Amino acid sequence: MLISYQDYRQIMGDFDQNIFTQMRLCSFDLECPDFQIDFKEKGDQKPLLLYKLDNGIEAYFVVPSSKDYFLTMRYEGEKYKLAKQAVMNGSIGKFVFYLLLIALISVLFSLYALSPMKRAIVLIEEFIKDILHDFNTPMSSIILNSALLESDDKNRQNIFRIQQSAQQILRLEENLKSYLGELQTQKEIFDLVEMLRQEQKCLQKVYSAINWKIEGETIKLYTSKVAFSRIISNILENAAKYNKRKGNITIKIDSKNRSMKIIDTGLGIENPEKIFERFYSEHDRGTGIGLHIVKKLAKELNILIEVESSIGKGSSFQLSLKELTNR
Repeated sequence: MLISYQDYRQIMGDFDQNIFTQMRLCSFDLECPDFQIDFKEKGDQKPLLLYKLDNGIEAYFVVPSSKDYFLTMRYEGEKYKLAKQAVMNGSIGKFVFYLLLIALISVLFSLYALSPMKRAIVLIEEFIKDILHDFNTPMSSIILNSALLESDDKNRQNIFRIQQSAQQILRLEENLKSYLGELQTQKEIFDLVEMLRQEQKCLQKVYSAINWKIEGETIKLYTSKVAFSRIISNILENAAKYNKRKGNITIKIDSKNRSMKIIDTGLGIENPEKIFERFYSEHDRGTGIGLHIVKKLAKELNILIEVESSIGKGSSFQLSLKELTNR
């Protein structure tokens, strides 16, 4: 900008100097239709200087045969303004051209500089997808074989721990799929309470010391069951993971207002406004992507989430389901 301004000032200065040069040449032969020529009595004016007036510009030249008068040449105001405007437009045009050229070069340079990073991100995403795909076979085998061995009372507790760990890995897999945007979003009709009980049953195996309660009349929802289940599962798992021993998790359904609230008696959240940020975690055990995925999927499903929390007392997540009950 500073260089362009200096260039503009230089061009305008050259413009005035060019007019003055034409006036000097004209003073020899007086054949210059662009200027008004006259004679003025000498006063405070100085010859060979350019004077800017309200109605144009003017210069004074010495007349060799006269000691009392100056030869004056005036460039009439309207002509001067039009000529100056034309020069100004040309200067602005050059400035815009150079600005666009710089912007284009900057964009091309940015794309060139960021292309290795983009390729690296694509490779990482492909690697994660391959790992997720390879998770399925061994994890399914672990769950199936541990279920077959459950009848052995001697090893039941060890088998139960294996199943818990396998379920946790599967939930991590589902979170990674959600993070990469690979969840199915096909809509279907399902019963809210029935879905909540399924989630409770899965989590209760891992967090058996938590007291679970579902209150209120059920609602029929029409949305992606897979995505909605991921939202509920992540909220409930956080409520259980950071709860007190023998704490409570209560799910209240308000069928009239088409909403639900998940209330826990856990540790509480210090910064509720930050919990949906990617990789934000207030505890060492957290990865910081669970609630980020909740917010991401909630936005896709048009679910409004409000969070209230008190340190040492617990937290509540209220979900508005109005957009999920209209077809």
